[in-house]
Amino acid sequence: MTDIPDQGAAGVLAVNEKPVTLEIAASTDALDITRVFLGALLEVQDTVLRRLGDNYEVYRELRRDGQVHATFQQRRLALRSRPLSVEPGGDDPASIAAADQLRTNLEQIAFDRASGLMSWGAFYGYSVGECMFEIRDGKAWLSQVKARTPWRFRFSQAGELRLLTRADMINGVAMPPQKFWTTSWGADNDDEPYGLGLAHQLYWPVFFKKQGLGFWLRALEKFGAPTGKGTFPAGTPKAEQDKLLRAIHRMRMDGSIVVPEGVTVELLEAVRGTVDQAAFNRAMNAEISKIVLGQTMTTDDGASLSQSEVHMEVREELTDADAEELCESFMAGPAAWLTAWNFPGAKTPIVKRTAAEDKAKAAKLLAQQAEAVTAMKAAGYEPTPETEGAMFGNGWIRIATPPVEPTQAEVAAARQARVVLPGLPTPRGLAFAAGDHAHGPDAIDVFAAEVLEWRPLMEEPIAFLESFLADCGSLAEARDRLPGLMASLPVERLRASIAQAGLEARVAGREGLALSAEEEAEAAG
Repeated sequence: MTDIPDQGAAGVLAVNEKPVTLEIAASTDALDITRVFLGALLEVQDTVLRRLGDNYEVYRELRRDGQVHATFQQRRLALRSRPLSVEPGGDDPASIAAADQLRTNLEQIAFDRASGLMSWGAFYGYSVGECMFEIRDGKAWLSQVKARTPWRFRFSQAGELRLLTRADMINGVAMPPQKFWTTSWGADNDDEPYGLGLAHQLYWPVFFKKQGLGFWLRALEKFGAPTGKGTFPAGTPKAEQDKLLRAIHRMRMDGSIVVPEGVTVELLEAVRGTVDQAAFNRAMNAEISKIVLGQTMTTDDGASLSQSEVHMEVREELTDADAEELCESFMAGPAAWLTAWNFPGAKTPIVKRTAAEDKAKAAKLLAQQAEAVTAMKAAGYEPTPETEGAMFGNGWIRIATPPVEPTQAEVAAARQARVVLPGLPTPRGLAFAAGDHAHGPDAIDVFAAEVLEWRPLMEEPIAFLESFLADCGSLAEARDRLPGLMASLPVERLRASIAQAGLEARVAGREGLALSAEEEAEAAG
């Protein structure tokens, strides 16, 4: 028997220095008071199934009902039709490689079909799939998942899966670990590995529906062929009575009979009013739809478009839950085994089946968050990298904001203040107005650089200044002689060149000629 921790004095639990990591209230041995009989195998706790002698074939017969088939087919195919995604469980290279291989593996097998078969666990309560593995290029690969009939298997007290065989129907044969993918659906606790399937709730509505249909058919028969009544005089012999009864039976087939005088025949029809069997049938169908789909308007007629959209959202919520149930069980089973075998130490990949509606909702939420960030920036606030990561997730990088092109007013104000606008390109057609305070040489600058050869023109003034400084004994002497220097500075050649360039520029401006090769190319373009 499992030991239970002592509660100490006065029944008060002592404070543990470390957490208790052992399982204490497991449904094994004599601890579980909810199980009447504890044998080698755990008994199914489904009360309806117990009354049926644990006969799952009765649950299988429920699928013959048209409403059950149609509704559960919607739920099952909605799950199967969702695209499968496999994401790394971590950022390390091993976890990324494990996700890539699992994704490739599942794309190469009929995994959607296997998922559809395993989803029948939602109907019966649990499902069992045998995983067929193979070794390829030194790695373990999942080659196929074979869904087995679930009630061929039972669970032991320790949670071990056991196969019931003809040779051993009591204890079963223990199955090897990391071989079978199992799912459990609908139970309200973890002590029930068999789950509680939709068939548990569907049994009575389907049963009542069948009984109602039987009465309905009988009523239709009575309406189409009312009961015949024959009246004969008192004292009529038994042989004559039997002859009249046979005549009444033939009347239902032939439509007419001949009887002797004194004998009357009449038809008895229902006079109690109308019994609405169709309403009862609709009520049972609605009950079935609500059990399987949580609503009725995806199988029956609806009142309005808005209501049908709400009902559709309810069905999608159930499909979301089914997808999570199935994917989580696969991650805890085959996905975890393959990762441990092929990439020891790597995190188990995250397997999902995301609906298109979920992607649309995520895109809408992302747009709303982007609008909120834009509004906050307009108000003068900048989000931190942590805030952006929490809002938009990984996979996004910030790009440099492109420079804003200045307006004509901004360029004119900059020219008036004789300041440069760094990083802002000059608008097209405003280069001359900005002058040498814009961004780069304008047409006049280029023309002056091409016409005036500055180096030879400045050689004579530079040599004169160097000789002047050499003659001065000190800087103080040079300062005192500086006023008389400007009158004797040799700049005639420089003055003549500048005058000639100014003349050419005025002539070119009057005639509309290009002042540079760049301006000529721009005018030609």
